[in-house]
Amino acid sequence: MARALIVTQYFAPEPCAAAHRMEALARAMRARGMDVTVLAPVPSFPAGRVDAAYRGKIFARERLDGIDVVRLPHVATARRYGRILAWLSFAVSASVYAVFFAKRADVVIVSSPPITLALPAFAIRLLRGARLVVDVRDVFPDLPVQMGVWREKGLVTRAVGAVVDRLYGLASLIVAVTPTAAAQVRRRARGTAIVLAPNGCDRVDPERGVIKRRNGEFVATFTGNMGLANGMDVVLDAAKLVANDDIRVALIGGGADYEHVVARIGQESIENVDVYGVLPREQAVGALAESDAALVVLREGIGESIPTKLFDAFAVECPVVLSAAGEARRVVAESVGGICSAPGDAQSLADALRRLAQDRQLAAAFGRAGLRYASGFDRSTIMESLASRIGGIMEGAWAV
Repeated sequence: MARALIVTQYFAPEPCAAAHRMEALARAMRARGMDVTVLAPVPSFPAGRVDAAYRGKIFARERLDGIDVVRLPHVATARRYGRILAWLSFAVSASVYAVFFAKRADVVIVSSPPITLALPAFAIRLLRGARLVVDVRDVFPDLPVQMGVWREKGLVTRAVGAVVDRLYGLASLIVAVTPTAAAQVRRRARGTAIVLAPNGCDRVDPERGVIKRRNGEFVATFTGNMGLANGMDVVLDAAKLVANDDIRVALIGGGADYEHVVARIGQESIENVDVYGVLPREQAVGALAESDAALVVLREGIGESIPTKLFDAFAVECPVVLSAAGEARRVVAESVGGICSAPGDAQSLADALRRLAQDRQLAAAFGRAGLRYASGFDRSTIMESLASRIGGIMEGAWAV
């Protein structure tokens, strides 16, 4: 039986897109008859605290529908810069375990970010001889440069670029989630085969009754990670602008900017924003299903990303209000599933919210169009196709 090893910073039950993506891939590979092992940290995302079910454990081994899941120690923290330590500590744990304790693997799949997982990728590829597949969800160092976090010619950018060049050079296959990301990867990949496996939506039974609606208000809901790439301030600024328009904003999730968001709401008395924190996936999807619109925001400069929350909204017939550019804007236009506003522009976002709140028929039409579009982006189907391509590598049948 062919053996696959998946190394990922996030995995079920952690409530984030990366965890859902890797779980779907693991299940698809197992369904093809592969022996699949997943290396992941003891769950701690997004709170930065080890989940209650794992307290007191620095190591755990589980079976998930025939998939062997190995939970490894790491430094759990939610602090923005402390997360680098969390990523590095897991990278070291995964490298040690994979080289000295893991079963022989025919292929190793590494999901990035974080780019620190290049360390176990190098170790397994060079010391164990397994074929390497790199799943690129965000392109480094391009993304931090586009966000203005790293300087284009800075030391960190050049150092990470060198690591990425080496990682791509060792890979048998690179997976990208959008055409723009694939083009960015291709500039560094030097002939390595690249395949597109976009984000998509899961089959989830929504659990309703989550959203608190007051007197027929229009409710726009943000779900997911509140991270640096989102720029949550634009949501709060827009909420203040529509405070007198019977528009309420619901925020579901956690992440690096969660405390900042909560602090701003309290300090500025933003009364038309409700914060629900992290909810089980069924409830988060249920909240979208009963909302009037889904808020999807990305910072200005991020062009290659398509947030999975777009597809989650489409799948439950919820129209989207987008504050972003690039690939995400293309998807909303292509799907006719919502309305777009300029990234980082609170007035533009507020105007988009008012437009849908004042035209419920238009909102309903967007919802129906998004639902039709989502039917072509079932995550299980996408991952089954990717598992088939990886299976070809494992059998030695992949031709670059």
